[in-house]
Amino acid sequence: MIKRNTFATKPGKIEEINYLRGFGVLAVIAIHTTGYFTVIKEFNSLVLLTLWTDVFSQFAVPLFILISGFVLARNYRNDFPLIDFYKKRIRSIIPQYLLFSVLYTAFNNWAAMKASSLSTNFKLLLKNIWHADASYHLWFFLLIIVFYLLYPIIIRLYTLFKQRDRAEQFLALLLILQTLFMVSLHTPYLAGTRVNFIGFLFYFGLGIYTADHYKQLKEGFKRQTSILFTMSMALTLGSSFFIIIGLTTGYRYNTTPDYFFIGSELVYPMFRVVTFLLLYNVARYLLEKKKSVLAKVMNKIGQYSFGIYLIHIFFNQSAIKLLKDYQIGFDDWVFYPIVYLVTVVLSYLSVRVISFMPFSYYIIGFQSPKRTLK
Repeated sequence: MIKRNTFATKPGKIEEINYLRGFGVLAVIAIHTTGYFTVIKEFNSLVLLTLWTDVFSQFAVPLFILISGFVLARNYRNDFPLIDFYKKRIRSIIPQYLLFSVLYTAFNNWAAMKASSLSTNFKLLLKNIWHADASYHLWFFLLIIVFYLLYPIIIRLYTLFKQRDRAEQFLALLLILQTLFMVSLHTPYLAGTRVNFIGFLFYFGLGIYTADHYKQLKEGFKRQTSILFTMSMALTLGSSFFIIIGLTTGYRYNTTPDYFFIGSELVYPMFRVVTFLLLYNVARYLLEKKKSVLAKVMNKIGQYSFGIYLIHIFFNQSAIKLLKDYQIGFDDWVFYPIVYLVTVVLSYLSVRVISFMPFSYYIIGFQSPKRTLK
């Protein structure tokens, strides 16, 4: 995930980053809430609204990857010590990943584990850690680990292009490679892996490029929020167009032929860049109004984003189970706002409490400056 502490200790702190992290983690929760539209049997207005919400919210992981590239590029450029770099990266994600892999393995398999031997449970845990299978959202860790491992190579390649005034060509190459790979996942010609960094290369490179051109970014797009919003909404509709055709012609989402998704993959990079710019403008607005309640809440959510990402599935799945006990399911309109709000609020409160505990950085990636509750 994106680590705030390393960046915050450096001069020239970018305060908008916290707000962007907040937007990203709220979008993650939206994806993990609205994604259940895929099991609704008939296409209706609820499916349409949750599909659009899901499609728009898919900016979340690309945004986190972009922020990672941005933060790393501002802190680690020429001749940085590799051992120290990797030590900090390990400290920033591995303890948290291991801990939550154990917790989610128990949470999702408790009944089976009670009836199994110690060796069987240990094998299950090792498999879940190696494949990031303890919970479906932990796949992100394999992705970010690969980017951390490859960052020294990527930044050197970028620097070589930049020295020849061809940084934009480097970005274009990453975009072509990423797009070809993502399209290939929906064809029989190239079998894609479950987690592959190639599908996010452009966003990581864009983060590095943005770190070099942040002044221009800050001076541009100031008065274009309404235009960016309109474009983002239009691209939400456009990128879901063929998926909707599939759903309205008798297919269920999980049985829709792959070729219905190829058009969306071609639109997504532009769609997400537009959305990044929109969110950055919103972050700047919140920074200007940072004494407002909304700005303070979003700033805190951004600070806690790593921990919220880690812990939110516990509350998401528990809320779904509770609603099912009351016969409220995926076909009900109230299901989605209830699950979303419960997940956000309980995740936020839990991470806030944990942040005051000793060694909380190794649990949720954040240590509160106030070590004791007052």
